[in-house]
Formats: sequence, structure tokens, C-alpha cells
Amino acid sequence: MAGTNVAEFQDGQRVFRVTPRRLNDSPVSRLLCGNFIEVGFGYQVEAMHAEMLYNRSFEKACPITPETYDWFGGWDVVGNDWSEQEWHHSGYAHPRWFACPALDRPESITPDCSFLTEKAPFYALTVERVAGGVHGKSCLSIHNFEASRPCGVAQSGKYLVAGQSYRFSGWLKNVGEGPVRAELRFYATAKDTFAAEPIAVLPLGESSREGGFCEAVFDNAGFTGWATFALFITPGRVLADAFSLMPADTVDGWRPEVIDALRRVNPTVLRFPGGCFASFHDWRDAIGPRNARKPEDSYYWGDVNYNDVGTDEFLRLCEALGCEAMLVVNFFHPGKRFYLNATHAMGNPNLDAHGADLPGITDIDAGIECARQWVEYCNGDISTPMGALRAKNGHPEPYNVRYWEMDNETFRWFSRDEYARTVVRYSRAMKSVDPGIQIGLCSYHDFRTQVEAMLEICGEDVDFLADRVCAPDNIAYKIGIVRRWNEEHAHKLYYCDTEALQNRPNTLAPFTAEFYEKNGISIREARRTWIYGLTLVGNLLNYHRYGDIARFMCFNNLCNTAGQSVIEAAKERVMLSVCGLLYEQLSRSEAAWVLEIEGYQPDSLKSVEIQAAWNADETRLILYLVNKCDRDTRVSLDLSPLGHSFRTARARRMSAAGGRVQETVKSSGNIAVECSYSAPNPNGPDTWPIPAWSFTEIVLE
Repeated sequence: MAGTNVAEFQDGQRVFRVTPRRLNDSPVSRLLCGNFIEVGFGYQVEAMHAEMLYNRSFEKACPITPETYDWFGGWDVVGNDWSEQEWHHSGYAHPRWFACPALDRPESITPDCSFLTEKAPFYALTVERVAGGVHGKSCLSIHNFEASRPCGVAQSGKYLVAGQSYRFSGWLKNVGEGPVRAELRFYATAKDTFAAEPIAVLPLGESSREGGFCEAVFDNAGFTGWATFALFITPGRVLADAFSLMPADTVDGWRPEVIDALRRVNPTVLRFPGGCFASFHDWRDAIGPRNARKPEDSYYWGDVNYNDVGTDEFLRLCEALGCEAMLVVNFFHPGKRFYLNATHAMGNPNLDAHGADLPGITDIDAGIECARQWVEYCNGDISTPMGALRAKNGHPEPYNVRYWEMDNETFRWFSRDEYARTVVRYSRAMKSVDPGIQIGLCSYHDFRTQVEAMLEICGEDVDFLADRVCAPDNIAYKIGIVRRWNEEHAHKLYYCDTEALQNRPNTLAPFTAEFYEKNGISIREARRTWIYGLTLVGNLLNYHRYGDIARFMCFNNLCNTAGQSVIEAAKERVMLSVCGLLYEQLSRSEAAWVLEIEGYQPDSLKSVEIQAAWNADETRLILYLVNKCDRDTRVSLDLSPLGHSFRTARARRMSAAGGRVQETVKSSGNIAVECSYSAPNPNGPDTWPIPAWSFTEIVLE
């Protein structure tokens, strides 16, 4: 294929001199390798969180929207059944509640899906969603007409581990004529059936007329595998709501294996709760006791979000990972009241996706106070009203959230000048609580060429550009704006990419774009491939060359989302994706002072890239060699201009058999890692191999 620069290296015959000249007067940012969680999209939070029951309060979910289908591959590709997709695993499952004893139907995500099977063949039993209960708008009515045997409701898709304890809680109310007793059952599940005899039966006692919560602990001594969870009642009728089933070893509600995987990835900044979700979210609905929170539709992506993961859960995750948090602020606006995401859903022109009436997020003044209170909740001491509320919710010490982004894709509602003026008002109110917070200005898409005009209005009240599109021309343009501002103003700005996809327009090397086209790789599949990961490496090296003015890049996304992630969180195991494996390496890079290489012009659009940098105290030299194409080459480097005698070279190479290789739950272990040691040549240049489809880090000291 054409479009490579392999010939530039003359298979090692050409010698490049690494000079002591720094490309920048500031070191590479230690925060560069950030990440991004979008609540209500892609089953990120649902897969990472320890809650095991889907639709635990029996709400009616709004349909999955065309935007979600577009991300996952398009309606014509995935349809109603996602299970055959390469990226699909148990973390994406939508297990329905079904009348039991019976067999559940195969999963199908249709526009009118209620995720509820109301009848059990051959049993006098009915379950139905009704208004009421204690959490959300709905609860479940379970009516057992059988004369003598218990029946109830069940949900499959629970992966149990021997030696683990599982805690159940749920609200039950007797609304029948006589007394009703309830019990939990767990059945081993094989394919579409479950065993006749339960693994365990846990009595819950008699349900009261007033309604109340019941609890039980299942100490699973010896069963590992898939199971069905069931709640059975004796003859009668109860209302059920606010169910929960969680392992006992959760870390503030997060799966410990997810924490372990994310510690490997080592994100430095985490963005939350969106994305598009943030533009409709009121943080106050997602704090306090879980069952007192307000479930909400995911207005942009579809499905229902229980707000089980809110500000506290997210910030405790950041504490567990030792990373910075960035919160995306909902700018209230009249244009957000009636939000119709699409005229139809999932190929059905007769079904609206959703058209919600959201009067609570229309008043800009109210939005400013909401944002001010959010800063106070996160960063205020306990003498403040919101700080006291945070302490009441279990976290007396301030979280000290530093980064705040001023909404997402604001061009949907605001004109350029209206947005800039509103940013001033929000920023001043928020900084009145904590002057040390950093405010990010949206600077992309429709506002791309209007950044300087916006800065004339709000530049003194913002601290960074919250950009996206990691194309080299866009980055150079935006950082040029920042540098010019900093030359003319005492108040300094910096640049961030807060939602970084690696294959937006003009980000791909010519060979990469041609590779996708010739191999029929769609933009959705591309995001899971090894060549996409190598593009990520090239883009991060480009940020290295700008020094600390490029503060961080939040890779899109953290978990699941059709493989566009750094981890995949199936119910039975958690693994690192292609980009997660690369982040594990690059987030720990010691590169600080990027050096000029004579005769070599760096460019992230090249198929083969080289880069050299000192560590912070110039005791170690870090070399990066990236090959995003299918041809081997070598590079010869003369290090003598550095005036340093290197005694050892430690190399770590990651490679794959081809650019289309993926790491998925269905097929993992496809990225090879080789480590080696050598002694540099003290009398001349060193020649290093750059194999096809590889990324190599060499540390010399």
C-alpha cells in the first residue's frame, strides 16, 4: 500500500542525530492520559458498578435511540439482537424480569420492549408493572393464584463466584387478602434452562400491609457459574420495588476487579457524567441514599438511569484510583425543555424515541445556582450547607474537584456570544466558592473558528480550552490561540481534549485510512483495532511535543461502548482492550523533555514515527518507535550530541499480527509483549528495529 514513510529510514542506513535542543520550555504534562465516563450510554457505569439486577425498580425504559445504534454499528448491522457482535459480552445484557417458574425468552432489544414477561405458562401467576412503590414511578405487582405452591419473578444472567457473599434488599408490600411469605431462590442456569432444584433458598418472612424493606445474605459456599435470581411468594399478591443484589466485597459500590483493571490503565483525569448525558442531568438527583434518588431517562442515548452512580460514587472511584476528577456542568437553557432526540426509534417510524418535558433545566439563573452548589458540595467545608450535606452522605472531607467543563456541545442551544457570556456568570458564581477551580470552555465543532471571539468575552474567567478532535492541524491551531492569549494576558490558559476519539477527520495517517477502506473496516470496528491503538500512540506523542500547555486528553471511553474503551467489563471477568493495554504503558511514561532529532520532522500522520525525550532530571533517555503499517524497517540514532554515556537499554515492544487485531472478551491475548536488555554502542550510532504493527519504548540510562 502507498502512503507510508518507511523509505525515510533507509532500513537503518540513514543516521539521525538526537540533539539536546528541547522542543518546549515546559515538560510533558503528568496528567496527559485521562479518560471519560458517559453515564446512560454504552453500559459503562452499569458494567463497572457492583449492582447485579437490571432495571432493579421496574421502570419503563425509553427506547434505545438511533444515536446509540449508530455508535454500536448502525441499526442495519446490530438490529434487535446484539449478541453476535464481536464486542458483545455479558456486560451489555438486558435481562428481563419474567414470571417464574418458566423460561425466559431470548433477549431482544425491540422499540417497545418492556423487559418484562408477565405470564408463566402452566402457572396461575401474573407479574405486571404498575404505578407506585417507593423508588421511581413504577413498581412490580406479583400475583400468585396457585393454591399451594410458591411462584414469583426471576431474572437470569447472574454470575456467582464460590466463596462470595451476596446481599439482597428489596421493598415488599402485601396487597392481597391473606398473609404472604416471600423467599429468595438462586438456580444454576445452563443455556436457556435452569436447574430444577435451587442452589439456595433464603426466607424473607411475611410481607407487611404497610410495606417495608427486607434483607438477606447469600453465603455462596461452592457454586461458580451462571445463575438465575428469583423472588417467590406464597399464594397472594405483593407489590415489589427497589430491589438490589450486590457482592459483599464492593469498593464503594464498584466491582473490585474493575478497580484492579483501572489501576492498570492508570487514568490521570476522569471526566463525568458525560458527554451528552451531562446536558440534561441534575446532580442533586444522584446523591444521598440510593433508593431516595430519582431515576431518569437517558434522554440522548435511551434506556433508564437509576442514578445509583452519582457525584459521591464517581469521586470515590477517583480517590480509589488516585486520579483527578473533571465534572461537566449542565448549563440550564430554555431550549432544553422539550428535547426530542429523533423522529423515530430503531427503524420504526411510528414510534417516537422520546420527547421529554424538562422544565427543571430551563432557567439559566437557577442553573448557575445549581452549579455553585455543586462546587460547594464537592469542595466546601462542613460549615457550608452543601459541605454539611456531603458529610451527611458519608464524606466529611472535601473532594477538592479541580476541573469543571462548561457543558457539552453547547452550540446545540447557545449562540457564540450567549455561551461566552453565560460562561462568565457560571464561572464567577462557582469560583466564589472555590477560587482554585479550573474552568473549561467548549471550543470545538460549530465554535471551532470562533474561539478567539469567545475569549474576548470570557477569557479572564476560563482556564482551559475543552476541545475535541486530535487532528494535528486542529491542535496546532487551538494551541496557537492559547499561546497568543498567554503572550498578551497575565491570566494564562492551557489546552485539553476532553473527549478524544482517535479517528475523527484528519487524524489518520494516509496508510491507516487506506487500510480501513481496502479491508472494509467501518468506523465502528476501527475503534477496536490495533492500528487504531497505534494511532492513539501517535496522537499522544504529538501532545508530548507541546509540553504542559497540552494538559490532558480524556480518551473516549472508559468501559464497554462496543469496544471503544480501555476496559471491557463482562460479568464474569474484566479485561483491558487494545487501547487499555497501550494506556497501561503510556500513562507511566517518564518522557518529560522532548528533543529535536536532526533530519527528522515529527508528524502524527506518518506511518512510522520516532521520538526521543529526557526524563524529568535528564538521567534517562526515552525513545519511542511506532510503526502503524505492514512493512518492517530500522532506525539508526546517533546519541553522542547529548554528551551522556548510556550503559543499558531496556526495551519493551508491543506488537500484533496485523492492524485489524482486537482484544475482546471473545478473543484476547492477541497483543504480544516482548522485553529485552542490551548495551548501547559507545562508539557510534545504535540501530533499532521497528517491526510492522509495533510500538516500542526504549529507556536508556
